[in-house]
Amino acid sequence: MTVVVSFEDYRPSPRYDSEPWTDVRIYEAPASTGPWTLLETQALDPVDADPTNPAYRNFTTDLGTAEEQWYQLVFVDADVSTGLPTFPIQNVADDRPVYASSGELAQLLKVNEAARHESLMRVLKTAADEIDSEVGVTDIRGNTTPYSNPPSVAREVNLERAIEHWQAMQTPWGLVGLGSDAGVAFTSRNTWERHAQKLAILKGEWGLA
Repeated sequence: MTVVVSFEDYRPSPRYDSEPWTDVRIYEAPASTGPWTLLETQALDPVDADPTNPAYRNFTTDLGTAEEQWYQLVFVDADVSTGLPTFPIQNVADDRPVYASSGELAQLLKVNEAARHESLMRVLKTAADEIDSEVGVTDIRGNTTPYSNPPSVAREVNLERAIEHWQAMQTPWGLVGLGSDAGVAFTSRNTWERHAQKLAILKGEWGLA
């Protein structure tokens, strides 16, 4: 039996020699350190017209050999020159859905999605947990949380709140503006409030004040 593995929102590195990437190689290993085995090579379609601004891409292979294996991708050009391999990721069952993609969050944060995938997913899941807690078990439309098809406001809040969690990892709690000319400032209130106001249109039940 083979295992189907999908890779979402992977972007090859920009190139400034006018030569685009043409293929991607999918590798599998029993551990993050290898040894790596080539499963297959897939053609990029379409090839990037502007190699300096390559597109985000999704891939699927049905050649995985077992559950919970590790994977990495290597992009290849027409001369069979290769880029650096992506950060290894493990194919494990996810414990909860998120309402926005790690690729979209990485683009907003201007970080490498493949290299920071685990951290990006952690803040997205944290934000999604907060959304579910705010909305409740059932929203005003009768949909249960976690959402399988989240409304647009849930997607928006998932991204916005995840960005706040990401930034909080870079700064001690309660402090902003470290190293600025204005000196250290302190946050004055819970930053969740504005997100709760957005999510109010989804709430099916309200607690006592």
